[in-house]
Amino acid sequence: MRNNQKKQFRASILDRLLDDEPQMQTEADKSRHQQIRDLRNSVRRDLQNLLNTRHRMVSPPDEYAQLDVSLLNYGLPDLAAINIADIEKKRSFTRLLEKILTDFEPRFKTVKVQHITNANPSDRTLKFRIDATLYADPAPEVIIFDSVLDPVLRTVNVEESKHA
Repeated sequence: MRNNQKKQFRASILDRLLDDEPQMQTEADKSRHQQIRDLRNSVRRDLQNLLNTRHRMVSPPDEYAQLDVSLLNYGLPDLAAINIADIEKKRSFTRLLEKILTDFEPRFKTVKVQHITNANPSDRTLKFRIDATLYADPAPEVIIFDSVLDPVLRTVNVEESKHA
């Protein structure tokens, strides 16, 4: 039997288990555009959770190298231990972010993180942009997030770029 219907995008298992409207007994059919928008929103939500989670400080023994990409290392290291005072430290931090996103966000086909210079020199936040390509059918979806790390509160805010 030949299937001539358009392929339906399928949300992640987590998104299918979460119910934003528990009072509704059935789910309405969503357009492709709405499905992509939901995907983008769920990626933003999950990135914010990933970047606001802290993992342990002690590295595992060499014989347990796979632990580096396990849930044991999910998130960022403690931000109190990270120095982002000079430009080289900021570049090093953006490389760390790329590795974390590559290891823990499987929906990304590609990912690049860039440090953004603050316009105000007294602003101590670290601004960075996440450029990524999402696996999507029939074509990959480009997504850009403008993100801010607040070193005082030790939190990361992730917003989809309005300039994408």
